[in-house]
Amino acid sequence: MFHLRLRTLISWSRRRFATTLVLATLSASGLCLAALAAVSITVDRDIGERELRRALDVGSELELLVDLHLAANTDFLKGVGSATFESRAWPIARAVMVARAYNHLDALLADSPAAAEKLAELRRLSGEWPKALQDAAANVALASHGTAVDSGRLLLANASLKSIMDILALLRSDERELIASMQEKAQSQILKQRIALIVGLAAGMLLLAFAASSRHRSALAKNAARIVADEAQKRFSQYFDQHPVAMLIFDVGNGAILTANAAAQRQYRATLEQLNALTIFDLRPAEEVANFRLDLAGYVQSGAGSGAGGIRRHRRLDGDVIFVDVSFHLLSFGGHEACFITAHDVTAHENAKEQLHLRSRALEATRDAIVISHLSCGSHRITYANTAFERLTGRRVADVLGAQTQAALGWDRAMPETGSLTHAMRGNVEASRLLKMSRSNGSTFWSDTYVGPILDDHGRVTHSITVLSDVTERVRHQEQLKRQALEDPLTGLPNRLALGELFDHAVRIARRNGDRLGFIFLDLDNFKDVNDSLGHAAGDDVLREVSRRLESSVTPPGFVARYAGDEFVVLLPGRSQDECLAHARQIATLLAQPMKAADATVVSVASMGVAFFPDHGSDAETLLRAADAAMYRSKSLHAGSIQVFDPEIAAAETARSAMVKALGLAIAKNELFVLYQPKICLRTRRVEGFEALLRWQSKEFGLVNPAQFIPLAESTGLIVQIGEWVLEQACRQAGEWARLSPFVVVAVNVSPVQFERSDVPAMVARVLERSRVDPRNIELEITESTLMAPGALPSLQALRRLDVSIAIDDFGTGFSSLGYVRSFMVDRVKLDMSFVRGIGCSRADEVIVKAVIAMGQALDIRVVAEGVETADQLDYLIDNGCDEVQGFWLGCPMRPELAEISLMQSALAPSVA
Repeated sequence: MFHLRLRTLISWSRRRFATTLVLATLSASGLCLAALAAVSITVDRDIGERELRRALDVGSELELLVDLHLAANTDFLKGVGSATFESRAWPIARAVMVARAYNHLDALLADSPAAAEKLAELRRLSGEWPKALQDAAANVALASHGTAVDSGRLLLANASLKSIMDILALLRSDERELIASMQEKAQSQILKQRIALIVGLAAGMLLLAFAASSRHRSALAKNAARIVADEAQKRFSQYFDQHPVAMLIFDVGNGAILTANAAAQRQYRATLEQLNALTIFDLRPAEEVANFRLDLAGYVQSGAGSGAGGIRRHRRLDGDVIFVDVSFHLLSFGGHEACFITAHDVTAHENAKEQLHLRSRALEATRDAIVISHLSCGSHRITYANTAFERLTGRRVADVLGAQTQAALGWDRAMPETGSLTHAMRGNVEASRLLKMSRSNGSTFWSDTYVGPILDDHGRVTHSITVLSDVTERVRHQEQLKRQALEDPLTGLPNRLALGELFDHAVRIARRNGDRLGFIFLDLDNFKDVNDSLGHAAGDDVLREVSRRLESSVTPPGFVARYAGDEFVVLLPGRSQDECLAHARQIATLLAQPMKAADATVVSVASMGVAFFPDHGSDAETLLRAADAAMYRSKSLHAGSIQVFDPEIAAAETARSAMVKALGLAIAKNELFVLYQPKICLRTRRVEGFEALLRWQSKEFGLVNPAQFIPLAESTGLIVQIGEWVLEQACRQAGEWARLSPFVVVAVNVSPVQFERSDVPAMVARVLERSRVDPRNIELEITESTLMAPGALPSLQALRRLDVSIAIDDFGTGFSSLGYVRSFMVDRVKLDMSFVRGIGCSRADEVIVKAVIAMGQALDIRVVAEGVETADQLDYLIDNGCDEVQGFWLGCPMRPELAEISLMQSALAPSVA
């Protein structure tokens, strides 16, 4: 029994020992397996950390390169027109950062030949890109204000940047795929390590089976797995949250945004809570959502898993739209079928591209031709021309590329302006000239041409720019204006302004060649009669025909010019005095032939003065003055005569010039004064007004006869200033006398020349305003010929609106027209003294006097007879019903104080009416 028990004990012991031994062995093996699993976890974790850190470092460096290149492109665009590219777009600090990034990437990607090859290509492109930007910037600096860009160079720079960004995108994509692979590998390793750890721990726990339950063993295994999983999640979260590029994860079913990193929150200007309340569709512009839904569904169905979405528009929470470069990866996240995306903000880059495209289009759209030339070995060769160049010159851009600039532009080498531009290009300075250029078809155009150098940042000239602006129409207009300024519009002859230039030129040539010049100054004696009798249209016909006949008598280099009115000048080079006089007589014969004017036939007679170079003067001004003086002497002799300038005429001209000078200073020297001749009303026998008469007491010439200085004032234009002065004196005097006799009227003569050369209504209005006289106390006396001028009616109407009286002076001496009298609604007509002097001795004059008085009575216009010097004349005027009289028989012109006494005495005398 014992042995049985002993055997049983031994057997039990053996089984216990065996079991224990097996359990021990299993426990040891399990513990070893657990230890190995722990070591594996540690080793894999370290490897994973190193790989993840390397991948993150690569991603960070690639993102840095993206940011540096985009920042450089943005700075390039900001300074693209300033020709300071390198100092702004690629400063030393930025270049150093790029170099460091490439060196770091070389080390990080040394174990990946494919990635290293891409990196080498990237480094090469990155090194060439600044040169492309520099060339584009240099071209932009050519245009004024930086508004024009060489589209070819800009596209080349854009293409370089695109290649750089494409390689960076590939490397970034490789790294994203590597990180995704590492995540999947980490999940797989975590699962394997979890199984090994569970098996090892399960085996080891057998040794502890008597002390612990199976639930405890399970909890230990789960805790171990959770530790490993938490570590992997911690690493991914750290990468996700700290990444500088915006990242989001959204549900592919409903688009709900599940999470977003800090960069995304900054980029979309929203908190995580705000983003969680949105869908991915809310980040897209409304018009793009439908297409995005279709694209998203297509990505999910394709099973691609990941890819690049390209450049897309996203909308920030505040409504601003940005451009983002999107890449995506489909995954499971928190129980959702989700999509992980990166959205790199490339708004600045896209806006820069748009600006470049806009500037390029503007360059091509400009109307000015723009040519850019490269400076090489002292020669300028065309490297760019815009579309306007073809349109303006007719030359194809392809045909002129590489050609020498001046030759390709078709510059007229004979023009001095071309030489100055060529000199400016060679001297590397700016210049602008007006050039006459030729098109490919041989036609010409005018170009406002600008040339200027293009400097690099070191101050070296690398290129030049030429801008051609078509100003043909402007030049033609200016030439037309010049012709109009130098050409008489009625006759087409050179006018007085051109005459001075032509004379100066002729005198210079004659002096150089030792030649004689003859000057003929002619005036049409009867032209005023034609104007007054037949009207200005007939007068214009006469002037045109006279011009034609004069031109037909002269051969170049001689010429004819219209000096003024009915005055002409003829220049005859290389003629002796006899030849010149013979030519003057030939002119007189030509002009004496009848000519048609309107519906009448007219014969012109001209008085001529002749002067010679160098006999009578050495300059054009002196010779003209001499010929003019001879012409006036000719007119004083008899109509149609010819007079050569001589010393006697010179003396008279000298005296005349001195008198003109003195007359011009007479007002300032207080030498002019006004006398007043009374006008008597025959009905009341009282003084009802005065006529203001100008007198000149010269310190040099004494008391000058009005018949001498008035024509002088009219011929020189001084009458305009003098006439206004006389009117102002008369207005002030009338204002004083109106206090004594409210209805007194002071009459002032208006010279025909004054009426023609100045704005008489405006002048009268000024004087009335200054003197504050009642306009009804002023009367203006205007001659018949002045009233009959075509443009007189509007001026007369304007004067009537000022409430001044209007009188027709010297009525009957001109070509009187009752129609004109009625049209002008004048207040008085003044019967000329030549008819009054004929009373009692000329039946014809008496008939005219009666007729004028009868006309006045019929039209209710007062008639004033001037020049009454005898009792018989006065009685005749009274008997025939004349209204007013003036003359030496009734009162001489007198000083204002005497005229005032006459007015007071007349007012006190009893009326005989």
